Amino acid sequence: MKNYFGLAWPIGIVLQIFFGFILSFASRFSRGNFISAVLALLMFFIFWPVDIVSIIVNKDIKWLDF
Repeated sequence: MKNYFGLAWPIGIVLQIFFGFILSFASRFSRGNFISAVLALLMFFIFWPVDIVSIIVNKDIKWLDF
């Protein structure tokens, strides 16, 4: 299944673990969630772990998007 940046689910998890603070911003920005993108960049210490869990559970970043 391909969801997160068009990549396979296990690859998305690995990328989120190592580069999640940047990819969270890029993913939200590309989807048009500009407020969430800025918050993900400024408060990466909250968004990053939540996004890791979100990818494991939902296979995509779905939580903390406004």
